[in-house]
Amino acid sequence: MRILLTGASGEIGIPLISRLGQHQHEIHVISRVERSNDHELVKWIQADIRDPESLRRACQCEPELVVHMAAVTHSTSAATYDAVNVQGTSNLINALSNVTPGRFIHLSTRAIGKLGGAYAASKERAEGVVKRSDLPWTILRPAEVYGGTGSDPILSLAAELRRRRIIPIIGDGSYKLCPVLADDVVEALLYAIEFTPIPNKTYVLAGPEEFTYLEIVEVLETLQDLPHRRQVRIPITLAKVLIRGLAMLGIGRFVPDQVPRLLLEKSSDSSAAAVDLQFKPTRFEDALPLLLQRGMAPPTEN
Repeated sequence: MRILLTGASGEIGIPLISRLGQHQHEIHVISRVERSNDHELVKWIQADIRDPESLRRACQCEPELVVHMAAVTHSTSAATYDAVNVQGTSNLINALSNVTPGRFIHLSTRAIGKLGGAYAASKERAEGVVKRSDLPWTILRPAEVYGGTGSDPILSLAAELRRRRIIPIIGDGSYKLCPVLADDVVEALLYAIEFTPIPNKTYVLAGPEEFTYLEIVEVLETLQDLPHRRQVRIPITLAKVLIRGLAMLGIGRFVPDQVPRLLLEKSSDSSAAAVDLQFKPTRFEDALPLLLQRGMAPPTEN
């Protein structure tokens, strides 16, 4: 199958390309930077999701299926979220108007909606763009992905627990996470590509267990054989002010919408994906020790 792929540099994109290559698909990958084409089945196309003309050229490969994963996930600017996540999605769909691929698969997020801040609102609008198109679509909403090739908040937290004896906790730490292994998301994507699920349907891809943030901390302490770290509670209002200030100063990877995104109530119901995509997520406690042993987390404390 000839597949056009965006967002290949993300934590899902790189392993997905590998799996698609193993299955002998012809993969055309959009990249903002020029890359050499040294693989028979992977062809890199220099284009930018914000540049409609470059996308029209990219779509001349006449894909049979499109997997759209390109997105900005951390920005201090709501306009940037809109330019890439919303307008970029619209640009891509418009560029496909003369090609008419069989299906359009959109990787979204379960952190969706205005209450989750600028990123979550932009992803909701991007989904709206996909749903209003004339293309048969499938939308996948992963939970908190860990164990991929990109920035990993779960393994970063594991490293912080090793390095520090005091851990800040926003609010009471009761907000929920449902960590999902990157490889499991890739397998669900691969199934959606190859076996054509029910068209125009949205699927949540969450881990098999839901944890509070405090429970995640406790699991990571236990798995790493660490004593319980002292927890410093930061009131939510104060956390929003502090993080917004750090984001404006460009300190760390803080973004203004970080707290509302964390506190947003999210669906963890993956039952539809289990049936239609054969989605079988790995237990957090089973996957994490192997990842830590492989050295995927940063080195131990000072």
